[in-house]
Amino acid sequence: MTAPTSRRDNAAAPPVGRRFLLSEWLVDVFRLVALDLRQFFDNKLYSVSTFLTSVSMVLAFGAATDEMASPTREAATFFDFVFPGILASGVMFSCTYTVGYTIIVDRNRRTIEDLILSPLSYSGFLVARFTGVVCKCLFQFAAVLVLGIAVFDATVESVPLAALAFVTGCLVFAGLGVVVATFSTEISFPAVVNIIVIPLMYFAGVFFPLGNLGWVGEVMERLPLSVNVELFRATTGQGPSASGEALALAVGYAVVAVVTAAYAFRRRIGRG
Repeated sequence: MTAPTSRRDNAAAPPVGRRFLLSEWLVDVFRLVALDLRQFFDNKLYSVSTFLTSVSMVLAFGAATDEMASPTREAATFFDFVFPGILASGVMFSCTYTVGYTIIVDRNRRTIEDLILSPLSYSGFLVARFTGVVCKCLFQFAAVLVLGIAVFDATVESVPLAALAFVTGCLVFAGLGVVVATFSTEISFPAVVNIIVIPLMYFAGVFFPLGNLGWVGEVMERLPLSVNVELFRATTGQGPSASGEALALAVGYAVVAVVTAAYAFRRRIGRG
């Protein structure tokens, strides 16, 4: 009996003779993304819960701090100061948990094991998962942004910079979610993630200027969430213009996160 073969077994075949060309690869990725989004919205409790953290933070801080003085000169009120941090934190929590639980469900349903015999490559599977998490996070991000603009007079001065901050933030924390989920269980996953992301939120300049921490703040300014907070502050006009270092770090962190997630995911599949 011959063992089933996958696309990777035929990697040495001539390009013209390959069965699955780029167009078919894209169709497979699109189908997996569509399935991911359909499952996400079918589970209404889960999809609604992804909105709650950021939306409730905007409502609470907007109602309670809109008249409070800002701790920096660039922001008009304390809400203006904290709003970019809420955007960045929402991306972090939404992407990390959403993609992490998706990977865990894939493992529980043996979707990852089935991938070994599937015509869809490892890269296609991960591209679909990363695309899906960006799409799901976009709904939460847009809701928070519109709420801040419509109700609390937030502004967006640079749409391209907002898009860059959003996409790089999604990739960084989706990569984190993939890595943690790859080597954890449904029970341990939230505990491990909280150990990482909650300290990040407290020491990323979301609620107070990092300059208050002296040299420690200078170190914290270069952490992934801190970089995204800086970009969102520049986006909303509540901070200085985004520095070249911040832009480079945002892109660099995104690339490292995706590469690390792909490596960890491949090793997990290789071990079975």
